[in-house]
Amino acid sequence: MKKFLLRTFLFLLPLALLLMGGEAVLRLHPNAAKAKDKAMRLTGSIIDTLILGSSHAYYGLCPELLGRNAYNAAQVSQTLKYDEFILNRYALPRLRAVVLTVSDFSFYEELEGTPSWYLAGRYRMYMGCDYHSLASAYAWEAAAFPVFAKKLLALCQPPRERWSLRGQGLEYTLENRAADWDNGSTRAAVNRYEDFSHGAVNEARLCRMAALCRKRGISLVLVATPLRPSYRAEQNPAQTADMLRRIERVAARFPQTVRFLDFASDPAFTANDFYDADHLNRAGAAKLSLKVKGAI
Repeated sequence: MKKFLLRTFLFLLPLALLLMGGEAVLRLHPNAAKAKDKAMRLTGSIIDTLILGSSHAYYGLCPELLGRNAYNAAQVSQTLKYDEFILNRYALPRLRAVVLTVSDFSFYEELEGTPSWYLAGRYRMYMGCDYHSLASAYAWEAAAFPVFAKKLLALCQPPRERWSLRGQGLEYTLENRAADWDNGSTRAAVNRYEDFSHGAVNEARLCRMAALCRKRGISLVLVATPLRPSYRAEQNPAQTADMLRRIERVAARFPQTVRFLDFASDPAFTANDFYDADHLNRAGAAKLSLKVKGAI
């Protein structure tokens, strides 16, 4: 029995060392969550405009155009659960405006319990979020092994994801978009929900954010980003209507704090402003940012 245990240990040891080494390498490697945590800890005392939201904000809003001390804290697939976390996590004594993108999926999306569950781990591992324990899968890169392996392999290639010093994603440009970029049916299907059961929970989260902003004299600006006609034609009408009702309720409850700017069907945004059917490229992001700045 002892020999069997020893052989098993010796067999598993290289694998354990490989996993530990890979974990260490990824923890030390730059990523957007780590960069945003560091920036907000070091420069939070001067940030006066904070951008939150999903990839629609990460790629679609330029902090430099919203103000000298604006910062983009959005991330790909960031949900309202983690927007609320970020707003509460960091000391931002000079904060005067929060710009939060709201999309047709915002009230219905959760990371936990979905194929993208591992994205919630970036808040545990790199931003000090205690929603999940250090003993959970959310505390380890290797817990999502297929993604873990892809990340390690990607270290041998030029980095795909790039972000500015103020947190905006930079890789969505007109020059590198795909030939079939106007993919409204595909993108709308990804963001389509028939089950609205998470709506009340996320509406409550948005209300708590609004209440915090009201208490501190901060404006909360909700922004619906531009969408291509091909995307709008494939949206679930019930989902869009439910989203708008929830936004209207929150705005009515906090009338002096919350504003809603709806650019979803703004004709000023043409084909050359988009990266795909529901994401702006950097030129489109500059256009949207100037519109938001002018409105607020």
